[in-house]
Amino acid sequence: MSVPLASPTAASVTGPQSRPLAIAVVFLGSLLVAAALITLAYSVLAARRRRRREPLRAALRSELLDRLYGRDEPAWDAWVASLSAAERDELESVLDVYLRELAGRDAATLAGLGRALGIPDRARREIVDGGYWERTHALVWLALLRDAPDRDLLRAHCTATPRERAAAARVLYAAGTDDRATTGVDLLLRDDPEAFSVFGVDTLYRVAESDPGPFFDRAAADFETWPPALQRQALLVVRHLTTVVGGADLSWVVAALSSPDSSVRAAAWRALSAYGWNRRLRDAVDLGAIPEEPAPTVRADAYRALGVWGDTAALDAIEAAGTIDPDPRAQVAAAETLVAQRGADAAPPASEKPFGVAWDWAAEHARFDRLARDISRGRERLHDEVRG
Repeated sequence: MSVPLASPTAASVTGPQSRPLAIAVVFLGSLLVAAALITLAYSVLAARRRRRREPLRAALRSELLDRLYGRDEPAWDAWVASLSAAERDELESVLDVYLRELAGRDAATLAGLGRALGIPDRARREIVDGGYWERTHALVWLALLRDAPDRDLLRAHCTATPRERAAAARVLYAAGTDDRATTGVDLLLRDDPEAFSVFGVDTLYRVAESDPGPFFDRAAADFETWPPALQRQALLVVRHLTTVVGGADLSWVVAALSSPDSSVRAAAWRALSAYGWNRRLRDAVDLGAIPEEPAPTVRADAYRALGVWGDTAALDAIEAAGTIDPDPRAQVAAAETLVAQRGADAAPPASEKPFGVAWDWAAEHARFDRLARDISRGRERLHDEVRG
């Protein structure tokens, strides 16, 4: 009688090699349990801390508002001197909230509380000695307090990253300094700048709006050296500055129509759409070169820009280029622009190569849009009548 032997594979699973696996499973399970216990303990402690802080925060908030609105003199220094370290820390948090919500005289009065707490001096020290996050936090406080530090301090320590550049310029803007345009643009765009976040673009627009000259002078000198992403952002700022530009040099915007990057050319057309009133700038644009533009998306932006200009010369240029445009989508953009100017019921332009389907598509969409708007207005009138 033969007795079957256990297979080698089964022996290996149940033999000595299974012990390290079991140990690993137990170890990982212990780690998970420990992590869960630590998380639970931290949550309990945090909740307890919040419960203890709420009465303190409410008392500080009440006292702050009483001193701000209920007294002729808030006496911030005396109040701060009477507080404990924990109360001062909590008061800074309350101050942060109110400085973000208030403006004008109230914000200026609250800035005195910030000085009493020593925030401006501490922020300046953090700019010099702190790391990236400390500098950023310090710049936020200085912007909230409308307290612009020495410009050399900002130039020396706050231009390493686009975020710091924007935060430094924002301090000048928030403080309303006389040099917010000149120094702000210098901080943002000096020494090989990189593309900004939305906050940085907004800051560039705000400092340029007060005096566009420094921004346009810088762009005229350095635009070609900037990366395409920053070039697009500069053109976006130009698009929204519009009538405040005065006699600024805009030749670089026209030159951007010849950029090797198609996205920059498109951004240049979108920027130019806001300057139909500027005859000198318009005369510098070669409308006859639109059919030679290789990117269909750029041609489409050119048609839309000329549609915003809206005069006879611009519409004739759309018609001349649009009827021969080889790209269906770009041709639809040209047709939609002309239909928007001439009406959905207008006849298509007479040309050796008419718009055809593109015109029909644009006209049909315009008629549908008009019908939808009429229905919406009718519903609003009916609603107003029912309401009384």
